[in-house]
Amino acid sequence: MKLPKFEFIQPRSLQETYSVLREHHRKAVLLAGGTALMVGLRYRLSKPAVVISLKGLTALDYMRRNRRGGLVIGSMVTLETLEKSPLVLKEYTSLAQAAQLVAIPPIRHEATIGGNLCLDTRCIYYNQSEFWRRGLKACFKLGGGICNAVEKARRCQAVYQGDLGPVLIALGAEVKIASPRGEKIISLARFYTGRGEKPNILKSDEILVEVRIPTSGPGAVGAYEKLRVREGMDFPMAGVAVMVERNRSDTVEGAKIVLGAVGPSPIEVAQAGRLLEGHKPTDDLFHSVSREVMESARPVANLAMNATYRRKMVGVLAKRALRRALAMPPMLVSSE
Repeated sequence: MKLPKFEFIQPRSLQETYSVLREHHRKAVLLAGGTALMVGLRYRLSKPAVVISLKGLTALDYMRRNRRGGLVIGSMVTLETLEKSPLVLKEYTSLAQAAQLVAIPPIRHEATIGGNLCLDTRCIYYNQSEFWRRGLKACFKLGGGICNAVEKARRCQAVYQGDLGPVLIALGAEVKIASPRGEKIISLARFYTGRGEKPNILKSDEILVEVRIPTSGPGAVGAYEKLRVREGMDFPMAGVAVMVERNRSDTVEGAKIVLGAVGPSPIEVAQAGRLLEGHKPTDDLFHSVSREVMESARPVANLAMNATYRRKMVGVLAKRALRRALAMPPMLVSSE
């Protein structure tokens, strides 16, 4: 399918980007890596008059420590950079794992951390050609008043299928959002709306410019597991990110478990994390956590894989991620 006609603009600074956004307002879309947007344009899921490429914003391509020892990542850093960075591989293993599991190397070479966090939600009734969609009534995501996946649903059930979101939420990440009105920093968990038709809080003149990951304790370990149709390239049908902090006696002092691809936003299962706290890891404990995670997941039949199977597999993925994380040595955070 051919791309629709649009004007292509590549600003060289944030101020120039703001100016273009102000001029074209809601008729423009932002392009980071472009690996998802280009497909959406071919399917006519978006019909912008202007595509604004952020590839010229080289000032957003950086990765460094902050004064507290945490990691600061510009939104234009590629997934290839994340998966190969010695710092990320050593201290934020789960983030490197998630980046490595996204698509295939040529896509990771172009895809960015900002673009992955801002991925649009997906649905088997929506992510189709324009010709295919003509056979259905317009859904919430297309400005209509129904959900084609769930009869009588009151909101869009499209699924957030990004891999990095759950991992970064488990790591306690924040994001910086910039606009002509200034900057603000919020937790990544608050960045997502829980609404399939508008998955994040960004306004038409706002840009996600930075991700901030705090330092983790010396006993912290993390892991990410995903379910997909084809191992080599697909979006997750379900995903689980875990972050666990242990003391010297191997007792869990803190834990976060975050689910992906089972709803319009990543979902932290706080009760599952609390089940781990104050205990040493055992198979019985993992089974209890798995059951809690499965009961918290509410996938619907709007992806290529059966929803009941995806729900069961979330519990399996949680156990796998916990075992994988707890088999690792604790994170070693440098003071440099």
